[in-house]
Amino acid sequence: MATEIKLPDMGEGIEDVTISRWRASPGTPVKAGEVILEVATDKVDSEVVAPADGVLLKVNFSEGALAPVGAVLGVIGAEGESADSAEEAEPSPAAEQASTPAAPRATPQPTSPVPPSAAANHEPPASGEEVKASPVAKRVAADKGVALAAVAGTGPGGQITKSDVLAHAGQDGGQAAGQAAASGERTPLPGDLADEASLVVRRTAADFNVDLGEVAAGRPFSTLTKYDVLSAVASRSAGKEVTVEPSFPPPGAQVTSAQAGAPAAAPAAAGAQPAAPAPAAKAQPAQPAAKPAAAPKAGEELVKHTRMRAAIAKNTNASAFTAPHVTTMWDIDVSAVLAHRAAHKKEFAAAGVNLTLTAYFVEAIVAGLRKVPAANASYTEEGVLIKRYYNIGMATALPMDAYGLGGLIVPVIKNAGDLNLMGLARAVNELAERARKNELRQD
Repeated sequence: MATEIKLPDMGEGIEDVTISRWRASPGTPVKAGEVILEVATDKVDSEVVAPADGVLLKVNFSEGALAPVGAVLGVIGAEGESADSAEEAEPSPAAEQASTPAAPRATPQPTSPVPPSAAANHEPPASGEEVKASPVAKRVAADKGVALAAVAGTGPGGQITKSDVLAHAGQDGGQAAGQAAASGERTPLPGDLADEASLVVRRTAADFNVDLGEVAAGRPFSTLTKYDVLSAVASRSAGKEVTVEPSFPPPGAQVTSAQAGAPAAAPAAAGAQPAAPAPAAKAQPAQPAAKPAAAPKAGEELVKHTRMRAAIAKNTNASAFTAPHVTTMWDIDVSAVLAHRAAHKKEFAAAGVNLTLTAYFVEAIVAGLRKVPAANASYTEEGVLIKRYYNIGMATALPMDAYGLGGLIVPVIKNAGDLNLMGLARAVNELAERARKNELRQD
């Protein structure tokens, strides 16, 4: 059976990756554990290995494309096997039982008549029965906000397929949001966490200077998604009042009978206007269109940004507006440090460690944070959170390319307070070497 190629765990805050390079092309034999793909994030570049032996049957994302975390990047199988078998493969009863929670009964309101024979053959499961659906159908249903209990399956034994879900979403798009609310999707976090937006949402709002209160419009912040924020940005750029319809209405949202009975084509009209115009005072002025990049002139060459370089430029620019900058200059006598390094450099080298001044700087930072705990703290609504662990970032320059363009990355020495000078020097060496070889991990 064909095997899907997916991304490994990319770490917190990573929502998508850029496909840097495929090392194998469709039709090429691959072995399990062999690197077949390189991907890039805003933080590090990573390699993806083949999950099984076989032939690369299909590539779903070309080089340079953005792929969401969790997407199927490609398919591996036997020579001559169909790549679609990985998507529509029927799960085993045990796997199906573990991965498919029992869905509450939802009564669909079809917008087009269904032949009696079809209704008899493909009736939705009764209350309490498990929904039988292929893995890809479950993923598509989750993406579209479709309740599987309301979908009639046309596959073997009444199994719901990807096509069934897409057809249902197209016919019943106006009711999908109401069914999602009834099934409790996008529920807010409990208690005080209800108004805690996710890290990705907060970052996106900060990047575009968006007020999450306007986007939420009374909803709990924990129900917001990155795409809610981006939708608000698009509305603001178009000179419209920032109003965002939730992907999944929060629990308790009521669907009126008029909404439930509305034709599916009505909400899909692209040019629909609000019933009442927004107040002029709230309207945002139209933003000028971005000026297209000028074509290189004779004697010029345009070098496209790598994902890392674009992230460096964005974050460096954003830091000037999101964090206060204060520069102080101090003269420090480091003669004792230089003398100690000269006296112990050979001893460290014998242990395979290059004793650099960076290790001394890290040790001094840890000592200073222990002396003044408030310097290693963060603000919360309840009080100042003092941190007794010390994770120290270490800026590392990356090798230059043929144009003399390099990069800068900040790997982190975790729990630096637990390391002595030898341990710190070894960590500095290893992180710098891995950074320059593009071998950093997401941990």
